[in-house]
Amino acid sequence: MTHETRSIFTVRSYEIDSYSHLNNGVYVSWYEQGRQDYLRSLGFTYDGFAERREWFVVGRTEVVFKAAIHEGETVELVSRVEELGRTSVRFHQEMFRDGASVSTAHTVMVFSADGASIPIPADFRAAVEGAG
Repeated sequence: MTHETRSIFTVRSYEIDSYSHLNNGVYVSWYEQGRQDYLRSLGFTYDGFAERREWFVVGRTEVVFKAAIHEGETVELVSRVEELGRTSVRFHQEMFRDGASVSTAHTVMVFSADGASIPIPADFRAAVEGAG
């Protein structure tokens, strides 16, 4: 599973916290956007899954903050699927500023329907396994 996407973000003034660096909640939002960019690169969207009555939801996210990011700085976010389970997908994501890693995230997402987990849809599994 070597397919990856790259998303670019520039820190805006209202994303800065009282310590004059990027608010930690914004990191989570940017990681979410990176996963959406990854899905779109394979032809999928959250809305498309919902139309099929299959929801792709976050089960867990772990973020490691390595260096502060400041207003006006630009980061590149790289997203890829690290592992496919039976019902879950583990994403590895990393933010870089000027080529140096400033944050990483691991997010487990689960496919569900009617409040219960379901197997990863065959078309999604095939797309992830075939991409690269």
